Amino acid sequence: MFGLRLNVKKTEYLTTDSSEPGSIKINGTELTRTTTFKYLGSAIACDGGLGFETNSRVNAALKWRSMTGVLCDKNIPERLKSKIYRTVIRPVAIYGAECWPTTKEVEARLNVMETKMLRWTAE
Repeated sequence: MFGLRLNVKKTEYLTTDSSEPGSIKINGTELTRTTTFKYLGSAIACDGGLGFETNSRVNAALKWRSMTGVLCDKNIPERLKSKIYRTVIRPVAIYGAECWPTTKEVEARLNVMETKMLRWTAE
């Protein structure tokens, strides 16, 4: 038997027009509508905004810092901390950013994250 098997309980759909009425039903079961989802590691929002994507990237970078504690360790030289930040943490935060339209909101969020990281390395 060939074909598509669909788990209706886990399946959600996204529309670009959130005011559009209606729903999708499969075998009498109505699918839930979502406002954001992750596709290939990038967050896609129904309004096309980057707020969710930016926050998820920044949170991933902050999570690395909280999991390792390398940036706050006083026994590690600042030069090494800086190199770790530039090679590990910053790429996590800006992955896919070359496709983002640059807005002041996105720049501000990334600047706040970078300032926090630099403050932690200097402590």
